[in-house]
Amino acid sequence: MACFSTSRYSKSLLGAASAALALSALLSACGGGGDGGSGNGWSVDASGAVKLQFAAYAGSTPIQCGTAVAGLGSKSSGAQIQDLRFYISNVKLLKADGSSVALTLSGTDNNNYQGADSVSLITLSQTGVGSCTAAASLNKLIQGTVPAGQYVGVTMTLGVPFSLNHLNSTDPATPAVLRSDVNPGMSWNWRGGRKFTKVELQSTDTGSPMTLLHLGSTGCVGDPANGVAISSCTAPNRVPLTFSSFNPNTQAIALDVKALFVSADFSVANSCMSSPTDAKCVGPFGVLALTFNSDGTGTGQPMSGQTQSAFKAVGL
Repeated sequence: MACFSTSRYSKSLLGAASAALALSALLSACGGGGDGGSGNGWSVDASGAVKLQFAAYAGSTPIQCGTAVAGLGSKSSGAQIQDLRFYISNVKLLKADGSSVALTLSGTDNNNYQGADSVSLITLSQTGVGSCTAAASLNKLIQGTVPAGQYVGVTMTLGVPFSLNHLNSTDPATPAVLRSDVNPGMSWNWRGGRKFTKVELQSTDTGSPMTLLHLGSTGCVGDPANGVAISSCTAPNRVPLTFSSFNPNTQAIALDVKALFVSADFSVANSCMSSPTDAKCVGPFGVLALTFNSDGTGTGQPMSGQTQSAFKAVGL
């Protein structure tokens, strides 16, 4: 079936009721009405294998280490990636009836951990390539299994689950994906836990100022170094990511740095370390739809009725 513009199509219909029915059928047939265009979904065969791919974008343009990214921020400045890593946890596949099934990771290794909670580190910057300087190796995939069946979308969390976030990053017993000797630069102190994202861009403007986001939980209560476990954090700062219409066979999940830093002035330094009173966090936290106020009253919870716009589905 060919897909036509809805305005052209509706002009040929008689009556509002007929127009509504025809429009609904048209959208269903064309895979419209969703955010990924997967139509009726996709099938997972008896092997249960699923592969989710991730990418870095600036608007509609894929980017990588060494790419000169133009048109960034409030003054359309240029920049290059230095570091681009983030944790994804508890991936679930969505069914048409609204139910979800957890993805069981294929294994536990330097980039993945599977337990009661699962977590993976996505790395879109590589040491020594182009402008990238962080000690990191590329990891653009999350692989795992689910029961065979039909699926329509995917949901996950940007961040490390509370149950894993405050493990000692220097303890050999801590899963490798969370250890500072395996993935350096992704941990704060014991109380602060992990940096859920580490996005660092170096401007091509005079002086090469840095624009960065280090997202993580703040206001955490406890003192593990003295035997008092972390009991809570006043600002968890975990971001739900849901793609209700998504096909991993034809699409990837992209972090759009142009959207993330849309309000930033790249001619000066922009450093957001998730401090509850950091005015530089207002912009990116808003894009991530996390409640943040620079007077320290932000809750770090998802904004009611709003959806993040930093991560999106793109075609492979």
